[in-house]
Amino acid sequence: MKIFLKVVLCICLSIIVGACSRSTTPNKNNNIGIGNYEEDLSDVRVKYDPKPTTSASSEKVSTKEKSSGIAVQLPQQVNSQVDIALDSIAVRNKNIRYSTGYRIQVYVGNDRRDVDEAKVFIYQNFPELNTYLTFSQPTYKLKAGDFTSRLDAERYYSSIKHRYSMAMVVSERIDIKKSMQTK
Repeated sequence: MKIFLKVVLCICLSIIVGACSRSTTPNKNNNIGIGNYEEDLSDVRVKYDPKPTTSASSEKVSTKEKSSGIAVQLPQQVNSQVDIALDSIAVRNKNIRYSTGYRIQVYVGNDRRDVDEAKVFIYQNFPELNTYLTFSQPTYKLKAGDFTSRLDAERYYSSIKHRYSMAMVVSERIDIKKSMQTK
């Protein structure tokens, strides 16, 4: 049994040593070295036939220049199709009014005077925030702001938390146009 284990150990060791050895690739001069590798790939490269564009073609071609300075010719038909697609996306985006976002829930309670006091506090200290008061028998909820990101809501939340310790950031459906006014 000991001999079998020694044989298996030797085989494993030789496999590991063989796998760790440095592999090399020969080049044209049969010099072995990794940094000296050269190969002729001209046989496998794609070859293009340079065809001059004629002025008698039916499609108009516009030239646009990329940032690299290379002129690219695109058919006028493609440009008009892209313009139509971009216009339709812009119209669709203008029609989107609501999105998911965040608000700060400032007050939850049963006392009307307390919710009015919280509302006045928000108006005086944060006039750029819109307030939303909801009443569900017998509870009043006051929420403030229209924030697209939680990070924006957290900036105001830290200031409000000093006065109203029960305040918290909640996820809610917000008005996108109003959220762009709050910064």
